[in-house]
Amino acid sequence: MALLDYDLSGVSGPSAPREEFMKQTIIGAALSAALALTAMPSTAKELIYGSWMGANASTNAISLPHYFEKVKEATGGEIEWTLVPGGQLATGAGTVDAVAGNLIDAGTTMAPYTPRELPATNAIFTRTVAGDDVVGTAGAMNELILLNCPECKAEYERNDAVAFGAYNTTPYLLMCKPEISTVADLKGTKVRASGGGVEIMKMAGATPVAMSPAEATSALERGVVDCVMGSLAWLRNYGYMDITEHVMEFPLGMAGPPLLMYMNRDVWNDLTPEQRKAHIDNAAELVAVGTIKAQIDIDTEVKAMALEEGITFHAGGEDFAGIMDRRVEEQEATIIEMATSVGVDDVEALLSKYTELLEKWADISEQVGTDVEKFTEALNREVYSKLDPEDL
Repeated sequence: MALLDYDLSGVSGPSAPREEFMKQTIIGAALSAALALTAMPSTAKELIYGSWMGANASTNAISLPHYFEKVKEATGGEIEWTLVPGGQLATGAGTVDAVAGNLIDAGTTMAPYTPRELPATNAIFTRTVAGDDVVGTAGAMNELILLNCPECKAEYERNDAVAFGAYNTTPYLLMCKPEISTVADLKGTKVRASGGGVEIMKMAGATPVAMSPAEATSALERGVVDCVMGSLAWLRNYGYMDITEHVMEFPLGMAGPPLLMYMNRDVWNDLTPEQRKAHIDNAAELVAVGTIKAQIDIDTEVKAMALEEGITFHAGGEDFAGIMDRRVEEQEATIIEMATSVGVDDVEALLSKYTELLEKWADISEQVGTDVEKFTEALNREVYSKLDPEDL
């Protein structure tokens, strides 16, 4: 049963009393419909996390519950997060406005859904990272966003938010209803894509279609799109398993960062210093769990399930490698032009720093492997220990 029937993604700045009234109405409805909420101590501060992803999405089923429990423990029960999934409180594109309007306290934010509000973060997101170093790329994203991108921080401030906890998805593949095994097969098809995937699909002769992964489920079923470009885990996370017939598993790059903790700035400032510290102290583990357990490990499980369901996997070949080589070679100039046109300063330096950090974290990734504890330690050492909760 749906928790709410309201779509608040278009709310863009009601008066303060109306904001508070609507937020309290939403919270009350969500809590009254939730079947498994436990009693909280009378001193607990209750915070609402509105996710546009489904309840079964690995981010909602694995990453966030683990993090929220760690924060609760670290604050002695003073902070209690309630996760409301399924886009009941805000859509993917509506999360920035919903957080700014304090209709939700936090949510998952993807910059390509709101590029005007988050242009610097979107410039980073649009860069395609080739290969399959999921861990190293996640480390580089977090260090870049949190320690080396003052424009990112400034745009979060402009939108009344703070942001941290960027995870990385596994390399994007093509999950399709028709058989797609060569670049030629893509000509004339419609593909759900975002970030750097938009240009990759254009290069391949397909028409990219902008929508969230959740919205793509019905679009794929109805034939509005022929394929979805995304992580293999999405077969299960978003219900593509019963619709998809073919997977082209040549890695089409990684893009990010999805920001797991995109939080209202006033709510953040209302926390005590100790409560803010508890959120940051556990953020590295949120990233590690969100990248390894909720992405890499889930992909392995999902492929086995897909094969059992009769989905055909195609390896791809030199034609797809050629598209990726071209994308890597041409993308920097395109991103610089795009980001500069919307007011981002010194995009070239930002991308150069990203390249430097990708090389740094590739070495760290070799030592970490897919060990959550080791990745958490590396993230704390290189990023989160250097982040001041009072200066987000």
